[in-house]
Amino acid sequence: MKKRPKAVTLLSPPRLILVMGVAGSGKSELAKAILKQISAVYLDNNFLADAFSPGSRSDESYLAIRDNLYAALYRITGENLRIGNSVLLDAPHIRQAQDPEWCRWIQDLAAEAGAWLRAIRCYCREEILRQRLEARGEERDRWKLENWPAFLAEQPPRTPIPFPHLDVDTEQPLKANVPRAVSFILNGEKHGGISASI
Repeated sequence: MKKRPKAVTLLSPPRLILVMGVAGSGKSELAKAILKQISAVYLDNNFLADAFSPGSRSDESYLAIRDNLYAALYRITGENLRIGNSVLLDAPHIRQAQDPEWCRWIQDLAAEAGAWLRAIRCYCREEILRQRLEARGEERDRWKLENWPAFLAEQPPRTPIPFPHLDVDTEQPLKANVPRAVSFILNGEKHGGISASI
């Protein structure tokens, strides 16, 4: 007999959920586990980027279109929020988090749609991060591994995030991280309460 899928939680008001972190930090694994418990549109920046630049995130052809790809991602996000759909954005957003103007803009994007912003930053130790990138063997990670100090300088894994967020250590098991992340998404004040770590 086929198992019935577990019921997921519909969110009202909708949430804009940012699952952030450098490549290899465990974003996608956490994001997909969260989506087994809550209902949200799932958007991964790689879905768009791979259509135009599947093998690189550092060459000139990708960098020339990167801003347009993110603009498309945010347009899709905004349209979904405005019709009441929660959105989970699975994207690094480390470069953007260092830009005060972007930080204000992403908060406004949620607020103007009547949504609550929930940011979750994934992190792990640098040696674990490197091991994960080496193990997955993606062509797009080659530049990062060959230019490790420059990659970490450009995208510091623990860069300050100047709005409320939850820090998640992805070296901890999913069975511990997912309930806390879901609780953070479901509960708290409109602007996410205070920053916290798990």
